[in-house]
Amino acid sequence: MRVSARIILLAAAATLLLVVGAGAEETGPSRGEYVSQVEPICEANTVANKRILKNVQAKVRNGKLKEAGVQFIHASGAFGSTVDKLSAVPRPSEDDARLLRWLDQLRIVQTNLRNVGKVLKAEDKIRAAHERIRLERSANAANNVSFAFEFRYCRITPSRFT
Repeated sequence: MRVSARIILLAAAATLLLVVGAGAEETGPSRGEYVSQVEPICEANTVANKRILKNVQAKVRNGKLKEAGVQFIHASGAFGSTVDKLSAVPRPSEDDARLLRWLDQLRIVQTNLRNVGKVLKAEDKIRAAHERIRLERSANAANNVSFAFEFRYCRITPSRFT
């Protein structure tokens, strides 16, 4: 009888240690802290993109496609460095999978932004329109993944790339 009581007591103690250990693994910032850390990074990128892409629509309308393409490629580089900075910010453990998916979507946005620039440099307006649609769709996909965070500047709007 004493042996089975000891086994039950040891099993209960082991279970308690596992529960306490599992709670200790949840390190990292809260969702609100994460948002407050990444929003300034996204805001800086938004300001940079407005400067980089200034008058790009007018250039496309006026047939200066190569100049507009260079601007999009430059914006893609700036956006990529922002994604790298966002990747370095510690993520809340409960949202890690969602945020990793969001970062993957942002890399797709960067690729599509660069593709718009390449096609414009090649002076192909029709393909540029197709690439722009891809860019908008990938931006929407990134926004859908990050919807729960209620981002302001980290939410991608089409006006950021015009």
